[in-house]
Amino acid sequence: MDLDLSFETKFAQTYPQFTKKLVTVSDNLTAKEIKVCMLLKMNYNSNQIVMSLGISKSNFLNTRSSIRKKLNLDRKDNLIIFLLSL
Repeated sequence: MDLDLSFETKFAQTYPQFTKKLVTVSDNLTAKEIKVCMLLKMNYNSNQIVMSLGISKSNFLNTRSSIRKKLNLDRKDNLIIFLLSL
């Protein structure tokens, strides 16, 4: 998982409260799950996330599923809309 540190810095400047709000909803998200949430909020698609993090598509799908569970989102709830609301 080799996401550029400057991305995280720029993200924090653009969305200064996002990570804090996200952890308030679920404090047991892993660092990788938080990075996936950040990328989803930045409108990265699944292929871009896979390439940015250097993970497999199945690993991404499992991570996204884990995020949904930890955020208590139903299948009918849109993860991206939820993340955009934070």
